[in-house]
Amino acid sequence: MAVSTQKTLRNQVMYQVFVRNFSDEGTFAAVQSRLDEIKALGTDIIWFMPIHPIGRQARKGTLGSPYAISDYREVNPEFGSMSDFKSLVGAIHGKGMKCIIDVVYNHTSPDSVLSQKHPEWFYHRSDGSFGNRVGDWTDIIDLDYSNRELGRHRRRLPLRRRAADSARVLAKGARGGRNGTRGLHLAQRVRRTRLHYIYARTRNDRAV
Repeated sequence: MAVSTQKTLRNQVMYQVFVRNFSDEGTFAAVQSRLDEIKALGTDIIWFMPIHPIGRQARKGTLGSPYAISDYREVNPEFGSMSDFKSLVGAIHGKGMKCIIDVVYNHTSPDSVLSQKHPEWFYHRSDGSFGNRVGDWTDIIDLDYSNRELGRHRRRLPLRRRAADSARVLAKGARGGRNGTRGLHLAQRVRRTRLHYIYARTRNDRAV
């Protein structure tokens, strides 16, 4: 939880959903069709595992790991469209529940948009190739937060946008814009060498 998370949220029930495995269809629409079942379990907050596109380079298996993200600004087309995701979030709110999105910003897939645009922001092996510090995670490459340019990039951004305003893009889209629906912000815990999960919240510090 973020430091500023309200204590009332700490006592609520969370239900985690991996869209791919939740149903035979593996889509946002299929999750939306079963929200009543999830609500009946006493769920207050639905926690989505990563919903972003999965990289193809060094992919594990045929489907890949959802934590090998290739583009933080898009949703996995296998799950549906951005409009489908917006519809799902709206339906969750309509049933009195909230949601958060699991996002990891300390690594990406080797063929990520970010690695192509800013390869210098990533950890490199002694031979100059991309790498990571966990050998078994062969499908990801680490961001290098000791890189001063990346550090300056972070410092130039407000807290809610550090490292990846892409999460704001996704979440803002789900709420239909900054104004008119109480606005959406991102609360995040930031450490010097690693960014932890980003939790979506509203202006009143409530989970979205």
